[in-house]
Amino acid sequence: MAAAPDGTAPRPALPPLEPDVLALLPATDEAPRCSAHAAGIGTDPGGTSIAADAVALVEVPLPWPKPVFANGLLEGFRPMMDLHVGPTRLLAAVPPDERAQRSTIPVALHWRAGAGTQSAYFEADGPDGLRGLFAHLADQSPANPVPQGAGFASVGYAENERAVLICTQGSHDVCCGSEGTRLAADFEAVLRTYRDADVNEPYTGAPTASGRVAVYRVSHTGGHRFAPTAMTLPDGRMWAGIEAGEIATILDRTADAAAMASRCRGWWGAPTGPAQVAERAVFARVGWPLEDMARQVRFRPSGAGWDVEVVAAETGRAWTVSVEAGRTVPTIACRALGGLPAKPATEFTVTDIWETSK
Repeated sequence: MAAAPDGTAPRPALPPLEPDVLALLPATDEAPRCSAHAAGIGTDPGGTSIAADAVALVEVPLPWPKPVFANGLLEGFRPMMDLHVGPTRLLAAVPPDERAQRSTIPVALHWRAGAGTQSAYFEADGPDGLRGLFAHLADQSPANPVPQGAGFASVGYAENERAVLICTQGSHDVCCGSEGTRLAADFEAVLRTYRDADVNEPYTGAPTASGRVAVYRVSHTGGHRFAPTAMTLPDGRMWAGIEAGEIATILDRTADAAAMASRCRGWWGAPTGPAQVAERAVFARVGWPLEDMARQVRFRPSGAGWDVEVVAAETGRAWTVSVEAGRTVPTIACRALGGLPAKPATEFTVTDIWETSK
Protein backbone atom coordinates (compact mmCIF):
# COMPACT_ATOMS: atom_id res chain seq x y z
CA MET A 1 0.00 0.00 0.00
CA ALA A 2 1.51 3.32 -1.04
CA ALA A 3 2.17 6.08 1.46
CA ALA A 4 0.00 9.18 1.43
CA PRO A 5 1.39 12.24 -0.41
CA ASP A 6 2.22 14.00 2.88
CA GLY A 7 4.29 11.03 4.01
CA THR A 8 1.84 9.86 6.67
CA ALA A 9 0.75 6.25 6.98
CA PRO A 10 -1.81 5.30 4.31
CA ARG A 11 -5.44 5.01 5.29
CA PRO A 12 -6.90 1.52 4.90
CA ALA A 13 -9.17 1.08 1.93
CA LEU A 14 -12.84 1.41 2.73
CA PRO A 15 -15.07 -1.59 2.06
CA PRO A 16 -16.73 -1.60 -1.37
CA LEU A 17 -20.32 -0.40 -1.50
CA GLU A 18 -23.10 -2.58 -2.87
CA PRO A 19 -25.30 -1.21 -5.68
CA ASP A 20 -28.24 -0.48 -3.38
CA VAL A 21 -25.92 1.55 -1.15
CA LEU A 22 -24.36 3.37 -4.09
CA ALA A 23 -27.86 4.39 -5.13
CA LEU A 24 -28.21 6.30 -1.85
CA LEU A 25 -25.09 8.43 -2.40
CA PRO A 26 -25.35 12.11 -3.42
CA ALA A 27 -24.92 13.00 -7.07
CA THR A 28 -21.30 13.23 -8.13
CA ASP A 29 -21.51 17.03 -8.45
CA GLU A 30 -23.10 17.51 -5.01
CA ALA A 31 -21.24 17.96 -1.70
CA PRO A 32 -23.86 17.97 1.06
CA ARG A 33 -23.30 18.00 4.78
CA CYS A 34 -23.43 14.50 6.24
CA SER A 35 -26.32 15.39 8.58
CA ALA A 36 -28.45 16.78 5.76
CA HIS A 37 -27.78 13.71 3.64
CA ALA A 38 -28.57 11.26 6.44
CA ALA A 39 -31.86 13.03 7.07
CA GLY A 40 -32.62 13.08 3.34
CA ILE A 41 -32.33 9.31 2.97
CA GLY A 42 -34.17 8.69 6.26
CA THR A 43 -31.28 7.09 8.12
CA ASP A 44 -32.41 5.52 11.39
CA PRO A 45 -30.15 6.73 14.24
CA GLY A 46 -30.99 3.72 16.41
CA GLY A 47 -28.05 1.69 17.66
CA THR A 48 -25.46 4.50 17.55
CA SER A 49 -25.42 5.57 21.20
CA ILE A 50 -22.51 5.59 23.61
CA ALA A 51 -22.52 2.32 25.59
CA ALA A 52 -21.04 2.93 29.04
CA ASP A 53 -21.79 2.85 32.73
CA ALA A 54 -20.58 6.44 33.17
CA VAL A 55 -19.45 9.59 31.41
CA ALA A 56 -16.59 11.75 32.66
CA LEU A 57 -16.36 15.38 31.54
CA VAL A 58 -13.06 17.28 31.74
CA GLU A 59 -13.06 21.01 31.05
CA VAL A 60 -10.57 21.66 28.25
CA PRO A 61 -10.17 25.17 26.77
CA LEU A 62 -10.73 25.61 23.04
CA PRO A 63 -9.51 25.11 20.37
CA TRP A 64 -9.64 21.33 20.33
CA PRO A 65 -7.64 19.18 17.92
CA LYS A 66 -8.97 16.12 16.13
CA PRO A 67 -8.98 13.82 18.00
CA VAL A 68 -9.45 15.83 21.18
CA PHE A 69 -7.06 13.45 22.98
CA ALA A 70 -4.21 15.05 21.03
CA ASN A 71 -4.67 18.00 23.39
CA GLY A 72 -1.78 18.07 25.87
CA LEU A 73 -4.14 18.16 28.83
CA LEU A 74 -5.59 14.79 27.80
CA GLU A 75 -2.30 13.19 26.82
CA GLY A 76 -2.32 9.49 27.71
CA PHE A 77 -6.09 9.28 28.16
CA ARG A 78 -8.38 7.13 26.03
CA PRO A 79 -12.04 7.61 25.03
CA MET A 80 -13.05 4.59 27.15
CA MET A 81 -11.67 4.04 30.64
CA ASP A 82 -12.20 1.38 33.29
CA LEU A 83 -13.15 3.14 36.51
CA HIS A 84 -14.56 1.82 39.78
CA VAL A 85 -18.06 2.75 38.60
CA GLY A 86 -17.59 0.74 35.38
CA PRO A 87 -16.66 1.42 31.75
CA THR A 88 -16.56 5.20 31.37
CA ARG A 89 -16.64 7.42 28.29
CA LEU A 90 -14.26 10.36 28.67
CA LEU A 91 -15.26 13.61 26.97
CA ALA A 92 -13.83 17.11 26.88
CA ALA A 93 -16.20 19.91 27.88
CA VAL A 94 -15.99 23.57 26.93
CA PRO A 95 -15.27 25.77 30.00
CA PRO A 96 -17.74 28.61 30.69
CA ASP A 97 -15.07 31.02 29.44
CA GLU A 98 -14.29 29.08 26.30
CA ARG A 99 -10.56 29.72 26.04
CA ALA A 100 -9.81 30.60 29.65
CA GLN A 101 -6.94 28.91 31.44
CA ARG A 102 -8.14 28.29 34.99
CA SER A 103 -5.98 27.52 37.99
CA THR A 104 -7.82 24.21 38.40
CA ILE A 105 -9.36 21.67 36.01
CA PRO A 106 -13.05 20.92 36.77
CA VAL A 107 -14.20 17.32 36.23
CA ALA A 108 -17.74 15.95 36.39
CA LEU A 109 -18.47 12.23 36.64
CA HIS A 110 -22.02 10.96 36.02
CA TRP A 111 -22.73 7.25 36.44
CA ARG A 112 -25.70 4.91 36.31
CA ALA A 113 -27.01 3.81 39.71
CA GLY A 114 -30.17 1.72 39.84
CA ALA A 115 -32.87 3.49 37.86
CA GLY A 116 -31.13 6.87 38.08
CA THR A 117 -27.73 8.49 38.16
CA GLN A 118 -25.23 9.75 40.67
CA SER A 119 -22.79 12.57 40.04
CA ALA A 120 -19.51 13.62 41.62
CA TYR A 121 -17.58 16.81 40.94
CA PHE A 122 -13.85 17.33 41.32
CA GLU A 123 -11.13 19.88 40.66
CA ALA A 124 -7.58 18.91 39.70
CA ASP A 125 -4.64 21.23 40.33
CA GLY A 126 -3.15 20.57 36.89
CA PRO A 127 -2.32 17.79 34.40
CA ASP A 128 -0.58 15.67 37.06
CA GLY A 129 -3.51 16.13 39.41
CA LEU A 130 -5.89 15.15 36.61
CA ARG A 131 -4.00 11.92 36.01
CA GLY A 132 -3.94 11.30 39.76
CA LEU A 133 -7.70 11.83 39.97
CA PHE A 134 -8.45 9.20 37.35
CA ALA A 135 -5.97 6.79 38.93
CA HIS A 136 -7.88 7.31 42.19
CA LEU A 137 -11.26 6.78 40.48
CA ALA A 138 -10.01 3.56 38.89
CA ASP A 139 -9.82 1.94 42.33
CA GLN A 140 -12.10 4.01 44.56
CA SER A 141 -15.76 4.92 44.63
CA PRO A 142 -16.29 8.58 43.71
CA ALA A 143 -17.99 8.98 47.09
CA ASN A 144 -14.88 7.90 49.02
CA PRO A 145 -12.73 10.57 50.70
CA VAL A 146 -9.99 12.12 48.58
CA PRO A 147 -6.43 11.84 49.99
CA GLN A 148 -4.93 15.07 51.30
CA GLY A 149 -2.31 16.64 49.05
CA ALA A 150 -3.22 14.39 46.11
CA GLY A 151 -3.42 17.23 43.59
CA PHE A 152 -7.19 16.99 43.28
CA ALA A 153 -10.21 17.62 45.47
CA SER A 154 -13.87 16.63 45.70
CA VAL A 155 -16.21 19.62 45.37
CA GLY A 156 -19.69 18.10 45.28
CA TYR A 157 -22.00 15.11 45.01
CA ALA A 158 -25.57 14.78 43.73
CA GLU A 159 -28.25 12.30 42.66
CA ASN A 160 -30.32 12.35 39.46
CA GLU A 161 -28.78 15.58 38.18
CA ARG A 162 -30.48 16.90 35.06
CA ALA A 163 -27.90 17.55 32.38
CA VAL A 164 -27.62 17.85 28.61
CA LEU A 165 -24.43 16.88 26.77
CA ILE A 166 -24.31 18.42 23.28
CA CYS A 167 -21.58 17.54 20.79
CA THR A 168 -20.08 20.78 19.45
CA GLN A 169 -16.65 19.65 18.24
CA GLY A 170 -16.33 21.44 14.93
CA SER A 171 -12.77 20.19 14.44
CA HIS A 172 -14.22 16.69 14.15
CA ASP A 173 -17.20 17.50 11.95
CA VAL A 174 -18.71 20.75 10.71
CA CYS A 175 -22.25 19.50 11.39
CA CYS A 176 -21.58 19.13 15.12
CA GLY A 177 -19.64 22.39 15.16
CA SER A 178 -22.48 24.39 13.62
CA GLU A 179 -25.68 22.54 14.51
CA GLY A 180 -24.50 21.47 17.95
CA THR A 181 -23.34 24.96 18.87
CA ARG A 182 -26.67 26.40 17.70
CA LEU A 183 -28.59 23.84 19.76
CA ALA A 184 -26.55 24.61 22.88
CA ALA A 185 -27.19 28.34 22.48
CA ASP A 186 -30.90 27.77 21.85
CA PHE A 187 -31.34 25.56 24.89
CA GLU A 188 -29.38 27.94 27.11
CA ALA A 189 -31.78 30.66 25.94
CA VAL A 190 -34.73 28.46 26.94
CA LEU A 191 -33.22 28.09 30.40
CA ARG A 192 -32.65 31.84 30.72
CA THR A 193 -36.28 32.48 29.82
CA TYR A 194 -37.41 30.05 32.47
CA ARG A 195 -35.16 31.54 35.14
CA ASP A 196 -36.19 35.09 34.24
CA ALA A 197 -39.86 34.13 34.56
CA ASP A 198 -39.17 33.09 38.18
CA VAL A 199 -42.10 30.69 38.25
CA ASN A 200 -42.58 27.00 38.88
CA GLU A 201 -45.71 26.62 36.78
CA PRO A 202 -45.55 24.68 33.49
CA TYR A 203 -45.49 26.56 30.23
CA THR A 204 -44.66 25.53 26.68
CA GLY A 205 -41.06 24.88 25.80
CA ALA A 206 -39.41 25.26 29.21
CA PRO A 207 -38.24 22.74 31.79
CA THR A 208 -40.73 22.80 34.64
CA ALA A 209 -39.10 20.57 37.23
CA SER A 210 -37.36 22.47 39.99
CA GLY A 211 -33.57 22.55 40.19
CA ARG A 212 -30.73 23.27 37.83
CA VAL A 213 -30.02 21.88 34.39
CA ALA A 214 -26.36 21.63 33.45
CA VAL A 215 -25.53 22.20 29.78
CA TYR A 216 -22.23 20.78 28.56
CA ARG A 217 -20.71 21.45 25.13
CA VAL A 218 -18.68 18.30 24.64
CA SER A 219 -16.26 16.62 22.27
CA HIS A 220 -17.11 13.97 19.70
CA THR A 221 -19.79 11.51 20.83
CA GLY A 222 -20.12 9.67 17.51
CA GLY A 223 -23.00 9.97 15.08
CA HIS A 224 -22.14 13.40 13.68
CA ARG A 225 -24.37 12.55 10.71
CA PHE A 226 -27.28 12.94 13.15
CA ALA A 227 -26.32 16.45 14.30
CA PRO A 228 -27.41 18.15 16.38
CA THR A 229 -26.99 15.24 18.75
CA ALA A 230 -27.28 15.27 22.52
CA MET A 231 -27.33 13.03 25.55
CA THR A 232 -29.80 13.73 28.35
CA LEU A 233 -29.34 12.79 31.99
CA PRO A 234 -30.49 11.23 34.22
CA ASP A 235 -32.20 9.04 31.60
CA GLY A 236 -28.94 8.36 29.73
CA ARG A 237 -30.46 8.54 26.25
CA MET A 238 -28.86 9.97 23.14
CA TRP A 239 -30.92 11.87 20.59
CA ALA A 240 -30.64 12.69 16.89
CA GLY A 241 -31.67 15.89 15.11
CA ILE A 242 -32.98 17.25 18.38
CA GLU A 243 -34.15 20.81 19.09
CA ALA A 244 -34.14 22.92 22.26
CA GLY A 245 -37.87 22.74 22.99
CA GLU A 246 -37.78 18.97 22.53
CA ILE A 247 -34.96 18.64 25.06
CA ALA A 248 -37.13 20.52 27.54
CA THR A 249 -39.98 18.03 27.10
CA ILE A 250 -37.57 15.10 27.43
CA LEU A 251 -36.23 16.42 30.72
CA ASP A 252 -39.78 16.96 31.94
CA ARG A 253 -40.99 13.62 30.53
CA THR A 254 -43.88 15.39 28.84
CA ALA A 255 -42.88 14.40 25.31
CA ASP A 256 -44.74 11.61 23.51
CA ALA A 257 -42.28 8.77 24.12
CA ALA A 258 -43.54 6.67 21.20
CA ALA A 259 -43.14 9.61 18.83
CA MET A 260 -39.69 10.55 20.18
CA ALA A 261 -38.37 6.99 20.07
CA SER A 262 -37.53 7.22 16.37
CA ARG A 263 -35.14 10.07 17.25
CA CYS A 264 -33.45 8.10 20.02
CA ARG A 265 -29.96 6.85 19.15
CA GLY A 266 -30.05 4.49 22.12
CA TRP A 267 -29.73 4.12 25.87
CA TRP A 268 -26.24 4.03 27.40
CA GLY A 269 -27.01 0.83 29.34
CA ALA A 270 -27.55 -1.24 26.17
CA PRO A 271 -24.26 -2.68 24.91
CA THR A 272 -24.63 -2.98 21.12
CA GLY A 273 -26.57 -1.59 18.18
CA PRO A 274 -29.21 -4.36 18.11
CA ALA A 275 -29.58 -4.18 21.91
CA GLN A 276 -30.03 -0.40 21.79
CA VAL A 277 -32.71 -0.67 19.10
CA ALA A 278 -34.50 -3.35 21.13
CA GLU A 279 -34.44 -1.29 24.34
CA ARG A 280 -35.70 1.69 22.33
CA ALA A 281 -38.68 -0.41 21.20
CA VAL A 282 -39.52 -1.17 24.84
CA PHE A 283 -39.25 2.55 25.63
CA ALA A 284 -41.67 3.33 22.78
CA ARG A 285 -44.15 0.83 24.22
CA VAL A 286 -43.81 1.57 27.96
CA GLY A 287 -43.00 5.28 27.82
CA TRP A 288 -41.32 7.34 30.51
CA PRO A 289 -42.15 4.92 33.37
CA LEU A 290 -39.41 2.70 31.93
CA GLU A 291 -36.85 5.27 33.13
CA ASP A 292 -37.86 4.51 36.73
CA MET A 293 -37.01 0.83 36.30
CA ALA A 294 -33.50 -0.43 36.94
CA ARG A 295 -32.93 -2.77 34.03
CA GLN A 296 -30.45 -4.96 32.23
CA VAL A 297 -30.21 -5.58 28.50
CA ARG A 298 -28.94 -8.96 27.32
CA PHE A 299 -28.69 -10.22 23.77
CA ARG A 300 -27.80 -13.36 21.90
CA PRO A 301 -27.59 -14.21 18.20
CA SER A 302 -30.60 -15.96 16.71
CA GLY A 303 -31.13 -17.57 13.34
CA ALA A 304 -32.19 -14.36 11.62
CA GLY A 305 -30.53 -11.79 13.85
CA TRP A 306 -30.65 -11.27 17.61
CA ASP A 307 -32.97 -11.99 20.51
CA VAL A 308 -32.71 -9.25 23.12
CA GLU A 309 -34.00 -9.39 26.69
CA VAL A 310 -34.79 -6.18 28.57
CA VAL A 311 -35.21 -7.20 32.21
CA ALA A 312 -36.47 -4.94 35.02
CA ALA A 313 -36.12 -7.58 37.72
CA GLU A 314 -37.19 -5.42 40.67
CA THR A 315 -40.55 -4.74 39.03
CA GLY A 316 -41.06 -8.31 37.82
CA ARG A 317 -41.30 -7.12 34.22
CA ALA A 318 -39.28 -8.20 31.19
CA TRP A 319 -39.50 -7.98 27.42
CA THR A 320 -38.06 -10.09 24.63
CA VAL A 321 -37.36 -8.31 21.37
CA SER A 322 -36.43 -9.89 18.03
CA VAL A 323 -34.10 -7.76 15.93
CA GLU A 324 -32.78 -8.27 12.42
CA ALA A 325 -30.32 -6.41 10.23
CA GLY A 326 -32.11 -3.86 8.05
CA ARG A 327 -30.90 -1.54 5.33
CA THR A 328 -27.29 -0.84 4.61
CA VAL A 329 -26.86 2.90 4.18
CA PRO A 330 -23.85 5.04 3.31
CA THR A 331 -22.13 7.23 5.87
CA ILE A 332 -20.75 9.92 3.59
CA ALA A 333 -17.77 12.21 3.91
CA CYS A 334 -19.11 15.61 4.93
CA ARG A 335 -19.07 18.27 2.17
CA ALA A 336 -17.16 16.00 -0.23
CA LEU A 337 -18.17 15.65 -3.87
CA GLY A 338 -20.43 12.66 -4.22
CA GLY A 339 -20.07 12.09 -0.47
CA LEU A 340 -16.92 10.08 -1.10
CA PRO A 341 -15.24 8.28 0.49
CA ALA A 342 -18.29 6.70 2.10
CA LYS A 343 -18.62 3.81 4.53
CA PRO A 344 -21.50 1.34 4.85
CA ALA A 345 -23.57 1.31 8.04
CA THR A 346 -26.24 -1.20 9.05
CA GLU A 347 -29.67 -0.25 10.35
CA PHE A 348 -31.56 -2.63 12.64
CA THR A 349 -35.23 -3.59 12.49
CA VAL A 350 -37.46 -4.85 15.30
CA THR A 351 -39.55 -7.76 14.03
CA ASP A 352 -41.33 -8.76 17.24
CA ILE A 353 -41.67 -7.70 20.87
CA TRP A 354 -43.55 -9.31 23.72
CA GLU A 355 -43.64 -8.91 27.47
CA THR A 356 -42.83 -11.78 29.78
CA SER A 357 -42.71 -11.99 33.57
CA LYS A 358 -39.58 -12.47 35.65
